[in-house]
Amino acid sequence: MENQEYVSTDRLTVAQWTQKLAQATGRPGGGAGSGVMLSTAAALTSMVAGYSESADSGGETERIKLRAEVLRGQSLSLADEDAACSKAFGEAFSTPQGPARSAAIREAALTAAESSAAIGEKAAEVIPDLQWLAEHGNPALVADIVVALGALRAAVSGTRANVRYDLSIVRAHRTAAQGADESADLLEAIERFDSSLRRIDALSTEIDRRIVDRLSGD
Repeated sequence: MENQEYVSTDRLTVAQWTQKLAQATGRPGGGAGSGVMLSTAAALTSMVAGYSESADSGGETERIKLRAEVLRGQSLSLADEDAACSKAFGEAFSTPQGPARSAAIREAALTAAESSAAIGEKAAEVIPDLQWLAEHGNPALVADIVVALGALRAAVSGTRANVRYDLSIVRAHRTAAQGADESADLLEAIERFDSSLRRIDALSTEIDRRIVDRLSGD
């Protein structure tokens, strides 16, 4: 099996990693891409916080920066984990026909869904920090906040799509004796992703309104 380091975000340059993403190997795939987008959002959050440090922030910018740095690393690790799950998912479809194949696909799809969901759950953590920076941070960095929100939205929407698709595969390969309890938590996670997307869109709209008002001199 291919060495995990070969497609690790920690071992490859951006150019090398995206070259791997461009190949029809499934490792990495869209789920890992969502993790990298989340890492981008976290990195921009850290940068904006660094430019927003002031004596009257009560230390909040430093706390935001620290949280964002932790999340940046976590999201890259989650991207690597998802890349491994994506490869295993593809390999399950190569299993010889029979009950074992269906079970392998079902298990791989469930693992892939859980891997993607972990990225979406982490994404929710950065929303309030971006909200705070939009209201109290350095106004010269507002465009960077918008870019961070765009990357964050891509991470959440990509995660949501992957989880929904993976669950459809789980259901397609479920036997009559198997219930739906295993996917209940993931269905609830999808609802949380919907909530995150609404929050991201609302904040993006509010920032856009402020930019327009500033341009018009209001």
